[in-house]
Parts: sequence; structure tokens; C-alpha cells
Amino acid sequence: MPMISSDGSLKVAIGMIRKMKPGYEIEFKTFKKDRGFLVMKKENGDITLREFGFSTIDVKIEEGDLDRLMKTAFAREFPRSHEVRYAMRKTRQVH
Repeated sequence: MPMISSDGSLKVAIGMIRKMKPGYEIEFKTFKKDRGFLVMKKENGDITLREFGFSTIDVKIEEGDLDRLMKTAFAREFPRSHEVRYAMRKTRQVH
């Protein structure tokens, strides 16, 4: 998993999510990989945010709320992190 600096990671993450093709997901984790969140863009264009770590939530996001919700998720899950791990991949099929 590549790492990005947390200083500009929010801006980079939002840009990556907006450019992401439907059917893909991007996962952000701490250095220890014990907290983070996953953003999925489904085939129909819906965006879902799944947090795991300090809080565990699963939220459907509107395009207009993306900036605000991502900022909140970054602040909650990465309060002291200097670097953030990320990985983009095709969405896993859960049966």
C-alpha cells in the first residue's frame, strides 16, 4: 500500500474519489492498519463510505456532501497520523 502525507491527503483523496470509475473502491488506513475507511463507487454511481476504527458506520454519500463527510472521516479516523496508506482496487463482490 502506498502512503501519502496527511497534510494534503484530504485534497488528494477527494480528487481520486471524484475521478474513480464506477465499480471501484479506495481504502485509506493508518500506518498500523487498524483504523480507516473505504469509499466505494457502485455501478449505478452511488458512493458509499464505510468507516472502521474509532467508529463503525456505513453511509451513502451524495456528491455534494463528499467534501464535508470526507473531512469529518479523516479527522475522526486519522487524528494524529502523519501519513495515510491507500489502495484503489476493483470492488470486491460480497455474496
